[in-house]
Amino acid sequence: MSTDRELIRKGSAVYAQVLLEATLASGTTFEVAGQLEQVYAVIRGNIDLRAAIHDYHIPAETRIAIINEVFEGFDTSLLITLGVMVKRNELGLIGKVTVDFAEMAEEALDAVFIDVTTVVALDDALRDSIKAKYSAEFGRDVLIREHIDSAIMGGIVLNSHGVSIDASVASQLDRARKVLSQT
Repeated sequence: MSTDRELIRKGSAVYAQVLLEATLASGTTFEVAGQLEQVYAVIRGNIDLRAAIHDYHIPAETRIAIINEVFEGFDTSLLITLGVMVKRNELGLIGKVTVDFAEMAEEALDAVFIDVTTVVALDDALRDSIKAKYSAEFGRDVLIREHIDSAIMGGIVLNSHGVSIDASVASQLDRARKVLSQT
């Protein structure tokens, strides 16, 4: 007999696999991995949106229209997948689908996805340096998703697989502030 956790794992894996097959066919796998993370972050971070799309008293078509409006311009395969999840009242699986899809996508592309946050756009030399360093470390190609965030004030933040390397000015100032407050 299957446990609830096993059913959740299987359900999220099915959604991730179907989405992966669609994105591999269209060549949008890496882009959709980033979009899916954005979808998850927006849903998780917006209580009104989360309430609306999980309100089963609202017709599924209306909830799908909300998803399509909020994520307008995102990959069609992703929007269709989200629509199916809404119709089946399984959008609560979005976090697990996001993780499963990223793992499957990295495996399918034989690559590691790294999010790199800086204050200004990376230049080609730094981008190539990051790719070379982490490609050698992981033994796979590295695909970089670049983010610009003035809040880090300078430096760089790298994230992959839940591990963060924070060499930003903001974090250095924060550590200095903590040291000074203890003396």
